[in-house]
Amino acid sequence: MELEALASRKFTKYRAYVRLHAKLRDCSTLEQCASVAGELVDNYIDNRLIWQELHWYQEHGSILGKHPAFAEFRRRKDLNNMPVKALVRRQQQVEMNIWRVKNEMAKGDKPHLDAQRRERLAGYEKERADILRLLE
Repeated sequence: MELEALASRKFTKYRAYVRLHAKLRDCSTLEQCASVAGELVDNYIDNRLIWQELHWYQEHGSILGKHPAFAEFRRRKDLNNMPVKALVRRQQQVEMNIWRVKNEMAKGDKPHLDAQRRERLAGYEKERADILRLLE
């Protein structure tokens, strides 16, 4: 199941890489070029990580497990096994983490960390959505 999800992500990342590569040639400002180049590099790196996972599986018949998606799969599995009381406690922690990351981004004092903060925020929001789904 995890490999199927990775294969799907690989196609998505590759298509985004191709689209952004073409878009890079049409940049008109330096900020736009920097933004497109950053997204392009992120998609390329993720595509290569997925390729390593799939290639490892093809050669060894087992999952390497280094891609960040596997941490997400493990997190979802752990959430499914938690009792309701622990889920509610985790929901409160995640809400506080979301507030903290948004507060850090609003300060704007360390713009070089914004990409990592957006990634953390997206992860917390996914986790919150999973918790809410399980609590319903």
